[in-house]
Amino acid sequence: MFDSIGGPGVGNLQSAIDELAAEDLHALGGAALGDSIVELGADIERLQAERLRRVAVFDGLGAAAATGARSTAAWLRHHCRVGAGQAADLVSVARALDRRLPATRQALQAGQIGYAHARVLTHGTADVADADVTAAEALLVDHARTLEPHRLRLAVEHWRAHVVPEASDRDADRHHDNRRLDVAATLGGAVVVNGVLDPEGGSTVLTAINSLADSFFDPNAPTSIWQRRADALVELARRGLDAGLPDQTGEKPHICVTVDLATLTGRGAADLDWAATLTAEAARRLACDAGINRIITAGDSQPLDVGRRTRTIPPQLRRALHLRDRGCSFPGCHQPPQFTDAHHLIHWAHGGDTSLHNLTLLCRTHHRLVHDGNWTLTRTPTGQLTATSPHEHSPVRTRGTGIFDTS
Repeated sequence: MFDSIGGPGVGNLQSAIDELAAEDLHALGGAALGDSIVELGADIERLQAERLRRVAVFDGLGAAAATGARSTAAWLRHHCRVGAGQAADLVSVARALDRRLPATRQALQAGQIGYAHARVLTHGTADVADADVTAAEALLVDHARTLEPHRLRLAVEHWRAHVVPEASDRDADRHHDNRRLDVAATLGGAVVVNGVLDPEGGSTVLTAINSLADSFFDPNAPTSIWQRRADALVELARRGLDAGLPDQTGEKPHICVTVDLATLTGRGAADLDWAATLTAEAARRLACDAGINRIITAGDSQPLDVGRRTRTIPPQLRRALHLRDRGCSFPGCHQPPQFTDAHHLIHWAHGGDTSLHNLTLLCRTHHRLVHDGNWTLTRTPTGQLTATSPHEHSPVRTRGTGIFDTS
């Protein structure tokens, strides 16, 4: 695309870009516009190849040191305003293309592969003997012409496993040693999760999270894939706790919420055991289906008596709920029982009993909607369940318990 504008040189390149920017794209039509996008992509990679060629020569001349810079990468950071990692990558790729990857350099200069491909080949061959790289480079570049960078990386790893198996072992050990997981509560009460897993562990986690994330998909709910993955991670932890993780002080670990009776029946905030707070409504939502410890206090919250913990929803009652409701009983929802909580229609803190008539199954989303969104669920004397929005007066009714008429 740039070749048709004029001869070589940065000035002509700038003129070509200005001419492209002035073009009326709507007049091109979809097909021509698509062709131009592909052509521009190839031209950008060709420009990147030229940039790398110049970086290699600049680095070889030691020109950065003449300006007082500590290294070529440091010079790039300052003058090209790139990050430290990107600057180091530019230098390492430029050196590799100049010194030991001529076929890769030619393919990039021709726009046949991208910078990301050249980067994969640079790092994947860095600790391989020159003779082995020379023998395999043409084949690796052929793969680069047809594969996206991620797939190319897998192909390079397979090649490395055959040529330098000890390097593959070192890679595996390094990945395992570098594994980490940071989980910290912020001042605002949210929890930040950040970490790195080795390939085997990461694949295990991704498989579990992605399989559950799909079940949280709702075409009527504006949730992103990142939100669904977050929900899936929480669901995995919840299922692990419910299944019974190793005991702590003789009791299976679960989250702990401390709330006084006034908050539970009215307004206020509850305390979580990781230095965060919950709204009173969120505490009531969690208390719908939870084990309860009664602690009687006097004065400045000094404990006088700790009552026996009782399971609010006993197992036999939950089985009856599963059999009756067959999943979330909110209108139009089809989440299966394993994704639901048992919800008190009249909360037990307000005098509601733990009986089959006063309970229904709600998925996590609709349980939150009922409590935090102030929807009302009621059951008629005939057993029919109704859901009423706080903004509407006409309820949505079910045809029968657990099956809703959304028409």
